[in-house]
Amino acid sequence: MHVTFPLLVPGLIAQSTARAEESLSLAGRLGDPLLHLWAAWSRTLVAATARDVDEVDRCLGIMDGLARQLNQPTIPWAVTLEHAMRARLSGDVDLAEQLAMEALQIGTDGGEPDAESVFGVQLMGVSYERGNMGDLAPLIEEAANSLTGIPAFLGALALAHAEADRTTEVRASLEAFEAAGFQLPVDAGWLTGMNCYAAAVECRDPRFAAPIFEQLDPWSDQLSFGVASTEGPVAHYVAGLASVLGRHAEAESRYEESAAFSEQVGAKFFAGMTALSWGRMLVERAGPGDRERGEVLLQKALASASTNGYATVERRAAAALLDLT
Repeated sequence: MHVTFPLLVPGLIAQSTARAEESLSLAGRLGDPLLHLWAAWSRTLVAATARDVDEVDRCLGIMDGLARQLNQPTIPWAVTLEHAMRARLSGDVDLAEQLAMEALQIGTDGGEPDAESVFGVQLMGVSYERGNMGDLAPLIEEAANSLTGIPAFLGALALAHAEADRTTEVRASLEAFEAAGFQLPVDAGWLTGMNCYAAAVECRDPRFAAPIFEQLDPWSDQLSFGVASTEGPVAHYVAGLASVLGRHAEAESRYEESAAFSEQVGAKFFAGMTALSWGRMLVERAGPGDRERGEVLLQKALASASTNGYATVERRAAAALLDLT
């Protein structure tokens, strides 16, 4: 279990899966409920990254049962965190926020030192889906400046500005990333940071999109998912970057992949986000039948966003549809 985070990087997903499965099996046979719970927790993170959502739900069930046997303050905090993440993956922002606040209270009452910082990350994620992440930019910038050892916060800052259509600020963030060689530490936060930097899509500048695309494309079959953050299918971000580069066939293939996964597991927000970006790409490409297909996808994105409260997706879908009239 102690190697879960060092191995939770895209290129080691096979090793992570094998070790997490072995750990969970051994812990179950040993009969130690605490060891078994942490093994299930580790397996949850690895399974999510590998897009095995059925296994995520199975492990959450194991954690729920074991948590009832244990009388330790950290346990209900950790279990509630993961249920909040599962709610976010489903696109249920109200439930995700409720569970994140419950986890904050449980962690604070239990003296968990990371409770407040983890809640801050979860709040960013809820705000991303809800469409008001841009309002958190000053707080994210403060976190990035104080937590220099976690450069993914700088990616989150770029994303926050992109969500608020602050193109000048997005470009400044991407230029700083360019100066760093478009490199992030290869650790458990790598996918999070790189997907956030895929906010380059909103700048529509191949100069930024190309190096990010090259790094993310090999991992299109994975899901960005951690203890406190999920950015959804990597395929979605790769598709958006490919569209900026004019590689429309590749973009369409990745959008199809992202949409299929999101529909399969009921990830409503990511399904809506993919429908929006895919629809805009088709309208931009303007090939035979693209306008009609794009309009259908944009209508789908608009309907989902208005029903579920995804304000940025709703605003952008409505604007794209208005441009078609």
